[in-house]
Amino acid sequence: MDECIVNIFLNEGWSSVTYDRLAKEFNVRKSSIQAYYPSNVMFATALQGVVFPIVMGLLNFESKDKFIDSWLNAYQDKDNHVFREAVEMLLQNILKDGTSPHSRNGVLRLQHHLSAEIGEEEAIDAVKSVFGELIYRKMYD
Repeated sequence: MDECIVNIFLNEGWSSVTYDRLAKEFNVRKSSIQAYYPSNVMFATALQGVVFPIVMGLLNFESKDKFIDSWLNAYQDKDNHVFREAVEMLLQNILKDGTSPHSRNGVLRLQHHLSAEIGEEEAIDAVKSVFGELIYRKMYD
């Protein structure tokens, strides 16, 4: 089932990963999918180890400004929807139920990697900046 979630996410985006869609793909009831994934936030567990390397490859960790610029550029890149979908998934999961451990860990891993390059305070500020900027931009999407 995880492989199916990954394929749907990579090809169609996070909004297409639903109980209904998975039930249809596997020709089972939604309740069968819900037994395996009690919350749709848990669909993100299927993406572990797949999406993070893609996201990391699109970001520049040399400085706070380069990180922010690379994040915003990757988010706006119409030719590569995976970054935008990953960020959308994180935002939805965080805003829906509070930070799920999986979403939180993804952000913290990213922040830790950035901290190793530019220092902890700068990394925290950069992560706050990119998420704040994206939330602000959502008003105009």
